[in-house]
Amino acid sequence: MPLTRDQVVEAALTVAGDYGLGDLSMRRVATELGVQAGALYWHVGSKQELLIAVARRVLDPAEGAAPWPGSPQAVLAEFRRRLLAIRDGAEIVAVAHADQPSRLSPVPELRDQLESLGRGDAGATAENLVRWTLGSVLTQQTARSLAEAADPGQPGSDRSDARFDRDFQDGLRTLLAAAVPEGHAAGPAA
Repeated sequence: MPLTRDQVVEAALTVAGDYGLGDLSMRRVATELGVQAGALYWHVGSKQELLIAVARRVLDPAEGAAPWPGSPQAVLAEFRRRLLAIRDGAEIVAVAHADQPSRLSPVPELRDQLESLGRGDAGATAENLVRWTLGSVLTQQTARSLAEAADPGQPGSDRSDARFDRDFQDGLRTLLAAAVPEGHAAGPAA
């Protein structure tokens, strides 16, 4: 059976999940698939293109999956959940976001919600909220990696994760209070 782009993206997602972004290479993805690295270039033109495809898969995991939630707060909470679901998820998505900031989920969905709430600069606000969430998750995933490196037998601390959860919710409330025009609700975190 011939190799498909979808198989290449899935293999890259597996490699990223197992080894982290630092070990995600075209050669390692090819090894995962049992092919030569050159075979991948029929399906993705570069590692950057592959990272963007992996980021899209992290953010929109399944065809026909539930759409992004209906409030800015719920969208950002779901975005965070999807980033945390894969090792180095924030770093992977940040690479893709730097290349295509206004087109990568959840920016368009968040922008539309903010526009419907009366936010005049909804596009810039959506991008900034996404960047803040990426930074928050990147910090959490880095802390988790450092804890695991210090004590390889122990996964990252649940207590530390609880603190990051609390800090995220507090920060999100503060940012959305400033971002959402008065008289409109940003919605529950879900």
